[in-house]
Amino acid sequence: MKKLLLFLITTMLFVGCFGKKEDISSQIIGNTYILQGVLPKSEIDINFEKDKVSGTSSVNRYFANYTLEGNKISIQEPGSTRMMGPENLMIQEQEYLKNLKDSKEIEVTKDGIILLTNSGVKLNFVKK
Repeated sequence: MKKLLLFLITTMLFVGCFGKKEDISSQIIGNTYILQGVLPKSEIDINFEKDKVSGTSSVNRYFANYTLEGNKISIQEPGSTRMMGPENLMIQEQEYLKNLKDSKEIEVTKDGIILLTNSGVKLNFVKK
């Protein structure tokens, strides 16, 4: 009886440690998120589809493919429209797109998502 009880406890602990991971994609697909901390009178947002992201990056619209495994995210080089705008917004846009491509992890929060880059930058988005 003790062996059976020990086996059941061990099995439950093992399953608890390696159980089904939370599916982040089902939580983010179809949602639009607004980046916090941008310059006044500008907006940066991101919208997730099945394997594509798109949005506004201050002046232009952007789009890219991405892959997601657990909380690991890889975003390919974004493409974008080519409109010109004020210099400060163009600089903000370039920095954002660089950080977007550098993203390595995604965390779903109660208010939105956080993208963490390889260089340690946190992009904090709230759900629109």
